[in-house]
Amino acid sequence: MNMSYEWAITAMKKAPTLDGLSNVITHVNFNYTGTDADSGHSFVFHGACPLVAPQEGDEFIEISDLTEAKVIEWAQAAHPTEHMNYVIKEEINRIITPTNVDVTGDDVAFLSPHAEPEE
Repeated sequence: MNMSYEWAITAMKKAPTLDGLSNVITHVNFNYTGTDADSGHSFVFHGACPLVAPQEGDEFIEISDLTEAKVIEWAQAAHPTEHMNYVIKEEINRIITPTNVDVTGDDVAFLSPHAEPEE
């Protein structure tokens, strides 16, 4: 598979005050989308992770100055991608090579819908 991945932040939670700071982001929800360039199929992993509160000496960014790129950076540090990549590849493989497709009356006659008895 020739995979590419994309992050998108979908929601955040904050502590209005924490250790003398205001509006500290404490939790991030995200979509992590993997796309197989060869097949064109994609799958979205919906994830969430808590963030570690800034420690003394850490850079603190005011909520009004936050960018999605910075929050993605925090999420990447808090939520490694190895498991997500595995899940995405498995789901795309299921799309490409299904293993649980319903058998219908077109496949075997005994599954054809039975005619309702006439009254």
